[in-house]
This record gives sequence, structure tokens and C-alpha cells, in this order.
Amino acid sequence: MIGTGMSGKATSIRDFERSDIDGVGRLFQKTFRGKSKLSSSLNACLEQSFFQHPWDEPGIRSKVAVDESGKIAGFIGVSPARLELDGRDITAAFAGSMMVDDPKVNPLVGARLLRAYLAGPQDISLTETANATALGMWQKLGHPLEPGYSFNWMKILRPVSTGLQLAERSVPAMRLVRPLGRIADRAVAFVRRPQRYGTEGRKLEFRDVRREEFGAAMLVLKDAYPMRPRWDAGSLEWFLREAEQKQSFGYPEWRVAYGPEGRPVAAYAYFAKVGGIAWVLQAVSVAARTGELVEDLFAHAEAYGCASVRGAAHPWLIPALMQRRAIFLGRAFYVAHAKDKSLLEPVKAGQALISGLAGESWMRLIGDRFDD
Repeated sequence: MIGTGMSGKATSIRDFERSDIDGVGRLFQKTFRGKSKLSSSLNACLEQSFFQHPWDEPGIRSKVAVDESGKIAGFIGVSPARLELDGRDITAAFAGSMMVDDPKVNPLVGARLLRAYLAGPQDISLTETANATALGMWQKLGHPLEPGYSFNWMKILRPVSTGLQLAERSVPAMRLVRPLGRIADRAVAFVRRPQRYGTEGRKLEFRDVRREEFGAAMLVLKDAYPMRPRWDAGSLEWFLREAEQKQSFGYPEWRVAYGPEGRPVAAYAYFAKVGGIAWVLQAVSVAARTGELVEDLFAHAEAYGCASVRGAAHPWLIPALMQRRAIFLGRAFYVAHAKDKSLLEPVKAGQALISGLAGESWMRLIGDRFDD
């Protein structure tokens, strides 16, 4: 992500330090939330995400741009990740939350921050949250987007309520007519007879589970992907706890399906909100079960009362989503870069578990509110 604010001319790029948290917090609030007030919850989030990460790697650090007066004039958040491919340990770094004070005055700061990140010791550099501006910077450096991981999708379950939810982003007062939207959707359903997602014809039975059981299933299911995170129970639990706090998206729902031998064969996690747009954090399965996973996701969200379901960057879901008339759009873009081009092969083939919990979308900085 990249945004704009107000600042003097930046003169240097260096590692992000704890003493910078207030300055980065202020810049984040101005850039992405249109506020000037410091947030204690945002500062705590910055501390937790970047200084208490379970996969701390020497040399992989977020970067700040500092102007001549010592003020923070830019920031790029960098999160280390540990991956494996064919028995090889890989060090990765995800970049996100890029922001620059007054890029018209300091037009090169964003590019300098990006170059400083790419110059790190990681084997592979990744981002799953580049907006159009940040994507342009990556492309100028010769790194194109990865189409399979850049798809954003939405499945509309209740069209009028979905439209109102989208309108609220520009006109907050639209929330006052939500009840009318629910009434209108019932009328639309009566006339249109929309597709229903039930259990008939599905062999798998999904069930609601606790966060810990979902994590145990993920430790098994990750092995279905040639490139995958090197989670253990402790590190995965940290990511799950962080993600669970993003409740501005709704209430977290954890769902797992097991095969005849009792092994997990599919799992997904999403944030549900009655009348709202549900957001998928992660969805994984063995190859033959993807369609059933999508069916259960839509059925569960519809029964919960969600207006629609949206998600991003899970290429193995795309065929099943297309078959069930999901809408695809470009909103956040995925980019991968590695000097060893063999590391990019599973990414280009859509066989890398490197998004969602395995990427950077677990972070509260991406989409959460900090209202204190």
C-alpha cells in the first residue's frame, strides 16, 4: 500500500526502530485513515507486528525515510517469513503498508524504500497488498504482478444489501437504510429464486471448530502445496491470534472437513457479519475437494446472513469460484521477486501457499480500525 500525507524532504532511509513507532503511527493515521490523532491500539499493533514477530530474521527489517529534521517521511512494513520447497529452507520477506509524506515534494522516496527492502538478505521478496501506485513502482523495477495471486473476488448473496454496504464507504449515512435493504433482498429472492447452497450432493461434512483445531488442520493441509510456510504449532498460533483480532471485518468463523480416515481434507476461515460483506482469510484443501469447500463457504455465509463474500489471492480456488459465478476484480496485486528464478516457478504455477495466514493478510494494519 502507498499513500500521501504532508512532510519535508526525506534525506535518508534506515531500519525501523521502536523509537519510530509514534512517527509511523501518525503517518499511518494521516495516510490511510485521514486522522491526525495518535492511536494507542495502532502503536501496540506496530510493536506486535514488527518487533514481536515469531520469525525474526537478522537483516530483514521494515524501513523508514527520515527528513532533515528527523521526522518520519515514509515507511514500508517488512515481515519475515520462513518457507520450504522440496526440502529446501527459504527465507522470505513480505512488503506492505507503504506510505510516503507528500510524494509530490518527495517523488523518489517510495522507490527508495522499495529498493532498500529488495536489497535485503531474503531469498524471495513478496507482496500481496500492492495497490496500483505501489504496483507501478514494482513494475518500473522489472517485477510484474502474478495474475493467479492478484485475483480479488466477490460472491454476491444479497444484492441490495451488498450495494448498500459498498455505498456506505463513500456515504456513511447509508447505514441508516440497511433494514430497507434486507426487505428488498427478500423481495428479490422471491422473484429471482437465487441459487441455494446446501449440503445435498456434497460428500464432505464441514464443522465449526475452535481456532486451535483449525490451526492443527492447517499444519496438515499446508503439505498439499509444494511451496509452503514452515509453521510449527507455536508460530501458527501466533498468526492465528493476530488475525483473530481483526474483528472490524466481523466475527471469525473456523471451518474444517475431515476425510474417512480422520485427516483434514479442507479448511477455511472467514470473518462473518450479518448484513455485511464477509471476508475470507484463508481457504485450503486437497485438490479434489475445492468445489465442496466453496459450496460450504457460500452456504455458511448465506445462512449467517452475510450480504456477500469476498476474498483474495488464493489461486487454487479460482476454477471453483468461476463455476459458481463469483465476480473477479483487481484491487490488491501480488508481486514476487527472486534472484533464483526456480523459486518463482511454484508461484507462477499457483502451487505456493504464500497468501492469507501464509502471507501478510493476518496483519491488523491491513483493513482494521484503530479508533481509540
